[in-house]
Amino acid sequence: MLRMKSKVSLVKSDDHFYGVTNSLEILASDIKDAIQNVSQIVVKINFVSTNYELATTPVEAVHAFVDFVRSFYGGNIIIAEEASGGDTKKAFLDYGFVDLSHEYPDVFLFDLADDETILKNIKCPGGELALHLSKTLVEAPFLVSITRPKTHDTVVVTLGIKNVVVGAISQRFRERVMIHRGKAIHDIMSKIANTVYPNLTILDGTVGMEGDGPVFGTEIHSGWTLGSLDALAADSLATYLMGFDIEDVGYLNMLREKGTGLLFPEDKIKVLGENPQRLLRKFNPHATFETQRKWK
Repeated sequence: MLRMKSKVSLVKSDDHFYGVTNSLEILASDIKDAIQNVSQIVVKINFVSTNYELATTPVEAVHAFVDFVRSFYGGNIIIAEEASGGDTKKAFLDYGFVDLSHEYPDVFLFDLADDETILKNIKCPGGELALHLSKTLVEAPFLVSITRPKTHDTVVVTLGIKNVVVGAISQRFRERVMIHRGKAIHDIMSKIANTVYPNLTILDGTVGMEGDGPVFGTEIHSGWTLGSLDALAADSLATYLMGFDIEDVGYLNMLREKGTGLLFPEDKIKVLGENPQRLLRKFNPHATFETQRKWK
């Protein structure tokens, strides 16, 4: 069943570190309650392509989360990713994540290319897909998705949920490309979400990507950061802030229909901090946007 009300923190941000910090402080009490009995936190970052920094999660955003949570959490933190394109381990080094892990004795980097997998069969239009999913992400006691908002070439926007459900698919078997089946991708993603889904979503919109994302777009200083323990509430509010109609994003609507979370602006979501209308910054869509929005 849908929650009666979900909270999303929303702050102005011209700095990755302080934007994330400020958004998390608003939710501090709820986050403390959520992880009080958690033995390990897995942070899923985003390296769509390691060759373009704009296509990656800013290390400062992850640093802010680690600093914030360290004040009340003493377990291990795993920063995990398997790049869709490029060398993940090299990107950990190039983009400052190795330095971050050296700063904290209980923060570890993990290339999901080295992970065990869990086979999941997904029924979809045109047949059944057998997908190998990351065991670390599927079995994470508490899974955090940290990424920047970007436009997308197939599903209009890519945010916290897509970072996890598609990022969980192992690249060793070249299966990520298999889910990109036109309109069917929305149904497939919503079904993968039954198996792996964020417990906390942080969207660092200090600088996003517009245009031909999720790799070849251009930067937009959108100037906001948000966080929520309801990933759907977070992603749908971000969709609004990017200037898109939530009706154009199929997988978000499907997740709402399944009762996964609340959908902005249709449901009662408690936005803490800034008024969303004041931070609305329209992203230029992908060149194929008009085709993408016809997902029904």
